[in-house]
Amino acid sequence: MSLKEHEYIRQTLERYTNCPLDKFCSHVLITNFRQYIKAFSERAGCEILEGNFRIANAPDLDCTMIDFGIGSPQAALVINGLAYLDNLKSVIMLGMCGGIDDILEVGDFVVPTAAIRGEGTSRHYLPVEFPALPAMSVNLLCLGAVKARKITPRCGIVYTTDRRLWEFDEDFVECLRNQRILAIEMELATLFSVAYRYEVPIGSIMLVSDMPLQRRGIKDKKLHDEIYKLHMEIHLDIAMDAIANLKNRWPEIERQLHSEW
Repeated sequence: MSLKEHEYIRQTLERYTNCPLDKFCSHVLITNFRQYIKAFSERAGCEILEGNFRIANAPDLDCTMIDFGIGSPQAALVINGLAYLDNLKSVIMLGMCGGIDDILEVGDFVVPTAAIRGEGTSRHYLPVEFPALPAMSVNLLCLGAVKARKITPRCGIVYTTDRRLWEFDEDFVECLRNQRILAIEMELATLFSVAYRYEVPIGSIMLVSDMPLQRRGIKDKKLHDEIYKLHMEIHLDIAMDAIANLKNRWPEIERQLHSEW
């Protein structure tokens, strides 16, 4: 990539966040939800800056949170931009997913081991035959942070789709069941693929927000509000534990990443 393209991407990230790049911290949490970044900023005592994305920087924690919106194109853009930060060490996605496997319940935490690339965006970054995988060293610390809270994490394959109202397509639903998909969401395969393309260490901790294939399982406004009230704070607690572990063990994690890439 030429210097001109490199600088354009850096300027795009700065423009989309309305934040100078030298204010970004080494460890970045990304999310889809304004409620999460508001809660993060209140915890850390830092302000939220807003462009197309919203960002809060907590230098005392060496942690930045970005709310990049919804969908795979936005997901690709945020990782593509973060890849050109001089000080970036890790990225963790805090999102929500719909449970497909009946072993799940609303409020469970999923640490995905892979994502099926059912969206179109990741094809611009990797050939279609490439799997979408997180960085194992980062994901293991996400897993450990869930377990440390005496919560059983769920691990498996999630399906990433760019089709929002998939629940009413019976053929697609049957396909999900037959493939033993754990959960479904809209960004992870893109995040993992773009992160692999640009060697960005990434993991994820996903909250099961609904069980759309069960009777009355689709998330309505009441359930939407309950999710934030009942589960958002512990989700953030787990994420901050994972960031603390990444910071404390960074030389070891960095060595592991060299072998992964």
